[in-house]
Amino acid sequence: MSAYFRANIAAMAGYMPGEQPQENGIIKLNTNENPYGPSPKVYAALRKALTPSLRLYPEPQSDTLRLAAAKVYGVKPSNILAGNGSDELLSILLRCFVGPRDRVAYPFPTYSLYDTLIAIQDGVAAPVAYSADFPCRCPWPSKTPR
Repeated sequence: MSAYFRANIAAMAGYMPGEQPQENGIIKLNTNENPYGPSPKVYAALRKALTPSLRLYPEPQSDTLRLAAAKVYGVKPSNILAGNGSDELLSILLRCFVGPRDRVAYPFPTYSLYDTLIAIQDGVAAPVAYSADFPCRCPWPSKTPR
């Protein structure tokens, strides 16, 4: 199968998400889990949204969301990109703006998906370490990889 892939894709290791403990009672902040659960307002909004329209396919370009966000931020709806979570948005952005041998700078340590998305585009990862005075209580070293 690798004969059909681009050389940079065939040479890649697959994306490995961070540690995902499965024990009960662990709140995984690295996957944006909320230790408190949804607010009562969220439950009320969900109950209100539980209508027959949930069976319909959503707006393909998220026009209603983009219009509302544009009003909040004072920009045009065409300046808002909506997606199915940050992974999809990062993928779209890198596919649009990164080509072979393009350097992509990003802070390190950070989200490990950046390296995978850059490699898919055959770009060059350029991680930048946080400065020594950055207020981080990270359990990992702040030196850049490579």
